[in-house]
Amino acid sequence: MQKMPLIDCRELTFSSHLSENRLGQALEAFGLNVVQRILCFALYLLGLDRSAIGRVLGIPSDTAKSIIKAVNRDGLVALEDRRRRSSTFLPEAVPEVPPVTVREDAHEIVVDLGIKDRYVSLSREDPLQLKIVLLSMLNSGLLSDNQAADTLKLTRSHTASLARRLCQKGALSLLDQRQGQKQDYRVSATVKAELIQQFAADVITHGRTSSRIISEELGQRCSVAVPERTVRHHLSRLGLREIIRSLPQLVAAGKKTSKNSSTS
Repeated sequence: MQKMPLIDCRELTFSSHLSENRLGQALEAFGLNVVQRILCFALYLLGLDRSAIGRVLGIPSDTAKSIIKAVNRDGLVALEDRRRRSSTFLPEAVPEVPPVTVREDAHEIVVDLGIKDRYVSLSREDPLQLKIVLLSMLNSGLLSDNQAADTLKLTRSHTASLARRLCQKGALSLLDQRQGQKQDYRVSATVKAELIQQFAADVITHGRTSSRIISEELGQRCSVAVPERTVRHHLSRLGLREIIRSLPQLVAAGKKTSKNSSTS
């Protein structure tokens, strides 16, 4: 532990004029209470007893004792005016950033930003959007490798590779480049009509449907092989999922109106 040499004030020359000017500047900058505390502790370090410190500064000796005790216990903060809301001597504390969490609901991935009512909802039915958003958050440091990989159901190495690809080549690079998928998306107008019809029938009858169910029903009813991902693509492109709740209500309202018209 380093030691400072003892300071013998008897060998020093003090200028009352300089002292007056300097104290005036310090009082403007810090205020009387802070200057008193600084001088009190400085005189204590120089070896003056507490009673003498009180006499020199014109404060009760008990006050001098309290100042010295507080500074020894709390450090620089004790030199400040306690009426201040925050310390001007110490650096302002950086608030802790809440972690970003990911949870999976029935049909959604919810990315919670750690702030009240601030979250992003992503559908499993739109895997491209899911990849773009999660990988963008991974590249920005908002999600960890494990969080992104677990949510995307991919290995960490594959997830890291996709994240690099997104960063270097953009969102289009995440599209499945296999020829098979391009063929899946090429469906005739007749098949699209059957798909829409099946979607409407399922929603009106059962109040819900899914790309898997529609794919199976088209195969059974029309003997048409439409892969699940192709069904999902067209449901999203046509905006049909937006009417899952409103369609049955619209049909019910139409039936009620028709019934009222016929009775009248």
